[in-house]
Amino acid sequence: MSDKQSTIQKIEFDEFAEDYDKLHAKNIAGSGFSPSYFDEYKIKEVARVLQGSLTNTPLRILNYGCGIGKSELFFHKYFPKSTSLGVDISPESIRKAEEENTHLPSAQFLLFAPGEFPNWGKFDVIYIANVFHHIPHELHHDILVHLRTQLKPGGHLFMFEHNPWNPVTVRTINQCEFDKDAVLLTPDYAVKTYKKAGFIKVKQNFTLFFPAIASGLIPLEKYLRWLPLGAQYYIHAQ
Repeated sequence: MSDKQSTIQKIEFDEFAEDYDKLHAKNIAGSGFSPSYFDEYKIKEVARVLQGSLTNTPLRILNYGCGIGKSELFFHKYFPKSTSLGVDISPESIRKAEEENTHLPSAQFLLFAPGEFPNWGKFDVIYIANVFHHIPHELHHDILVHLRTQLKPGGHLFMFEHNPWNPVTVRTINQCEFDKDAVLLTPDYAVKTYKKAGFIKVKQNFTLFFPAIASGLIPLEKYLRWLPLGAQYYIHAQ
C-alpha cells in the first residue's frame, strides 16, 4: 500500500470513528435492524460453527480491523472464557474502542501501521468483519499469509464480507459514506485467495437473507447457506 493510500484510509476511518454507529444505523435503516444485530449475528455464527469444542474454552481471539470495537461485547457473550485483541490502523477507532470497552478487561486493542506485519502472537480464532473490501486487492495475499502465521495449529479464521451478487447489498454499499472506497470481493475470489495463501478446509457460507419485516423466516437461513443471494457471506478456513 502506498503512503498516499495509507494516509487516505487512516483519515477516512478517523473521520467516521465518532459517528460510526449513527451513520451505520442510517445506512441500514431499510433492513429494519440495528447495527448491533449484525455485529451479534456474525459472532453468533462463529460460535455456531465452533460449538461444543471451543465456545467454553479459554481462546485467544484476534479481531483484525476491529474498528471502534463493536464485536468485543459479543466475543465476551459467546466466548466468556476467552480474551480478544483488536487491531486497527485508525488511531481514532482504537481510542473509541478502548473507551467503549472499559468494562471488558478481556478485550485489548492495539494500533498498527498499514503495510506493517506485527507479530501479535498466536491465536485460536482470527476474526475479520467487513475489512478486506477497504484493502487494495493486490495486498490481500500478503496479509492473509501473515495472518496464517498468527494462527495456532488447528486454529480457525473467519472473514465476513458483503456479497456483491446481492443487488440490495450493492446499493446499500454505494450509498454508504464510509464505504466510498470499497471494492467488494466476490465469493469465488475470496475462496481462491485463501487457498492461495495456504489455508485449508476453506468453506463458504451465505448469510442474512431476510429483513426485519420477514423475521419469522430467519430460522430458515440455516438451510440457505449454500444460496449465493445472502446480503453477506463468510469464509471459514483453517
